[in-house]
Amino acid sequence: MDPPDSETMSYLVRMVTPMKREFGRSLDVHQFLHDLPYATEVVQEALKSKDERLRSYAAYMETKVLGPRNSSASVLKKASAAKPAQPAVGAPHEKEIELSDDLRAQAIARYRSGLR
Repeated sequence: MDPPDSETMSYLVRMVTPMKREFGRSLDVHQFLHDLPYATEVVQEALKSKDERLRSYAAYMETKVLGPRNSSASVLKKASAAKPAQPAVGAPHEKEIELSDDLRAQAIARYRSGLR
């Protein structure tokens, strides 16, 4: 995992006491940051908590530390449900999309021609 920032560490430290109180589990911050299966297990357990704050800390840690590839399907479902069904007012038009696809293709062609 990436080196932790101060906000991540703050959330982890805030999770220590509620995890001990509710689940009897001693949260090892160092192991959480360096052991992905352990972190996933702790987050999944904390998401089942009765304490709203602990669940919110776990949801943050799930998205911040574990990332979108490792987050649970429920968080992904919530994110996709929050997206509007119709395009937004400032949504790009088809011409802009075609233009960006053309520019992307040109950039890829330049990149491939530079490879040896």
